[in-house]
Amino acid sequence: MRDFGKLLLVDDDKTALSLMRELLEGRGYEVDSVSGVDQAENSLEANAYRAVVTDLKMPGRSGLELVDTCRREYPETPVIMITGHGTIRNAVEALKAGAFEYLSKPIQMDELAMVIDKAIKSRRLETQNLFLRDELERTLGFLYETANPQLTEVYRTVEFIKDEDTSVFIQGESGTGKEVIARLIHNSGRRSSGSFVPINCGAIPEGLIESELFGYEKGAFTGAERRTPGKLEIADGGTLFLDEVNELPPRAQVALLRFIQERELNPLGSNRRVSVNVRLITATNQKLSDLVKKGRFREDLYYRINVLPLSLPPLRDRREDIMPLSRWFLKRQKTNTPRLAEDFSIEAAEALENYHWPGNIRELKNIIERLAIMISGDEIGLKEINSVL
Repeated sequence: MRDFGKLLLVDDDKTALSLMRELLEGRGYEVDSVSGVDQAENSLEANAYRAVVTDLKMPGRSGLELVDTCRREYPETPVIMITGHGTIRNAVEALKAGAFEYLSKPIQMDELAMVIDKAIKSRRLETQNLFLRDELERTLGFLYETANPQLTEVYRTVEFIKDEDTSVFIQGESGTGKEVIARLIHNSGRRSSGSFVPINCGAIPEGLIESELFGYEKGAFTGAERRTPGKLEIADGGTLFLDEVNELPPRAQVALLRFIQERELNPLGSNRRVSVNVRLITATNQKLSDLVKKGRFREDLYYRINVLPLSLPPLRDRREDIMPLSRWFLKRQKTNTPRLAEDFSIEAAEALENYHWPGNIRELKNIIERLAIMISGDEIGLKEINSVL
């Protein structure tokens, strides 16, 4: 059976619970079912659920109280409200409380399944937008067009591997566009409807990297006030991109290796196993094989992630691309700075092409942005270029 994730059903009507459970298990979901809000809250504390389906009117506590609990404690988990007391007032009250959708009994089982699927996809899109919002400019495609034979071969390889689940390992100097290539693989492949979740391993303190990757339970450590899914779980159905993977500390390397082998993870502070279907793309600006020889990176993990290797050339080896990239950045910058020059002088273009670009494409982009602030006129000349190189 394909794993679609786990659902929680809450209803004091045993017959309704049985029917819903049978339908949803038949569609590939793992299902927990309980008869009241207290039991539901205990289950939520112990498990991660894709969605909750709850009755409104139950003995004791109302389904609206469960909606409020999920809104405060488990905002990543959507709640679908069902009731045999279908009124406009109840529907508005449930939606105001934070329910994703409201359905009246008798439940149409196909409609219920459709609403659950819609709720899960909606939460995934919200998560994806959260991660991509501040990085949209990285997806605009400026790196995709090239006259460089080595990079052309990289794109040809991407076309072959985009729909595979095999791990991809990208090597290249800082600023060469490793994340752009990772996004190209994700966006052009069959996982494009899932989340692309990037992590810079070098930017996360050693003591926090495991909780970032695998998530944690409420109370797992000081400050863990509620259960929080890790980046691997958030990327379920999509792609996890680990940049600067060489910076992973030894304990995190062991945990990542175990996940790759088993495709299951244990959130910190929990004994539960969570199945995750994610494609792993890793990248580094280091020669990882040298770090393996020095004992600073696990050899078994290296061979697990280095299944499909891609090597990105530095900008100094792509001189045929320097001016097309420069003009692309200039044209884009004019959107924010209309007074900016239309082009570069011949001397300025030669200076850009002959520069060694230690920061690669990222450095080129930053320089064009700096010029946009500094100058105006018909063209950017050699004097202006020399002032920023």
